[in-house]
Amino acid sequence: MTRRNLLRTGSLLLFILLLFLNLYVFLTREWESSFTPSSYATIYYPLDVPTIKEWRVVDRNQLQLDLALIAPVTQWKVLTDGASPQPASGAAPTFRIDTTFAQLHTYTLIPEPEGVCQNIEISVRFYSAEFYASLGMQRPDVYIVRANVPCGDFEQYSLADWTDDYTYVGEEGLAAVDSILRTEVKIRPDDPTFVKMEKLVPYLRKKLKGSGGVPKDDERWMNPWLLYNEMVNGTGKGWCTQNAQIWVFWANRAGIPTRFVFGARTQDNTITYTGHSWGESFIREQNRWAFVDLAHSHIYITNKEGLVLNAAELLHLNQHNAFDSTFARMYVDWEWTNRPGFTGSDTVETVPYAFCNGVVREEFTAHSIMKYRRPPNVEDVREIYTGFVKDRTFLLGNLERYLFKPPLAYSFYPTEGGETYLVRRVLFFGMLAAFLAWVVLLIRGKGAQRGAGK
Repeated sequence: MTRRNLLRTGSLLLFILLLFLNLYVFLTREWESSFTPSSYATIYYPLDVPTIKEWRVVDRNQLQLDLALIAPVTQWKVLTDGASPQPASGAAPTFRIDTTFAQLHTYTLIPEPEGVCQNIEISVRFYSAEFYASLGMQRPDVYIVRANVPCGDFEQYSLADWTDDYTYVGEEGLAAVDSILRTEVKIRPDDPTFVKMEKLVPYLRKKLKGSGGVPKDDERWMNPWLLYNEMVNGTGKGWCTQNAQIWVFWANRAGIPTRFVFGARTQDNTITYTGHSWGESFIREQNRWAFVDLAHSHIYITNKEGLVLNAAELLHLNQHNAFDSTFARMYVDWEWTNRPGFTGSDTVETVPYAFCNGVVREEFTAHSIMKYRRPPNVEDVREIYTGFVKDRTFLLGNLERYLFKPPLAYSFYPTEGGETYLVRRVLFFGMLAAFLAWVVLLIRGKGAQRGAGK
């Protein structure tokens, strides 16, 4: 056997081996392996909110910001303690600061045009090197700086990265949903986010009444418009997962950026420590993500200041049973009528969250892993592969998530998701490299044979 034939045979055998390993890893993967651990900042601070990546002291009396910003801001008006305006430019605004010893001053950066993004508010207190030297300490100037926006250089995603456009539902289905939102739900484009949510949750709860139950296998891959229609028409049932998928779909069509979140901790794909699915909707008026649980009629949860709470915040609160100052905005329907603390029926009302937080109390445990899905919002399943041949989006979405686009996860515990994806990618690209090497050697071998035959 020639050296070329040996290499060609070796590359083919390596390809077959790696193909087998890829299939083995894919078919035996566990639920807890298909995500990548991430930080609170990455998950909850979208690029749509200005972020200060870095501070720079240009000279003693000037600060420069390095902003992560997708809004088209070319100019800022900077106010010092609400007065004395000065201009600053673009994504690296520079402005003068007052360095009077130990005095606190507030600088408000107002974008121009105003309203294109939120104002940035920064407070600065200055201590000079001379002050420290007078006390016998060699230390440079110290600037104590705080801001009302996230600070730090970390991975970020825009709201568009989190929200699905649902093109795979089809134009006819999307047009039908949009028509229902206008004519039946009575949602208007200029409605505040809370108003949209308080119209949509009651509508969906009424439509889905009696649809709770174990979903069919097909209902774990079909698009949310078909899923919704099956559950409404009585031909299908759904768990919290199906309710969450329906909320995410309808909320995004209503103009509320919304993502799918599922929390679980499992072992060997069989033992479930905890498990629940819900949505998180972005409240533009507060620049915050809100926990929304359609399966239990929770529209949003707030703290005593009226700020919406996200799932990670509820996870932390639950570890200390610290719900005394939290409130739930609820649609009071069949599930809640005549419960203690609820006064109406078929109404939207605010109640202490302690009256209705049973699911969070049970499921948001210290060992939960919360996974935040990026589009497409198709379910990730194990051992049910019929959807791969029935739905192109389900197939491509799962393969993309398996290799390149894992759900990001938040957990109290370290996890192995990062290492898992490294192994998957090494095996996959190794297989491709072996296949390409075999093809190249095969083509060269045939070329050499034709040359020898002339």
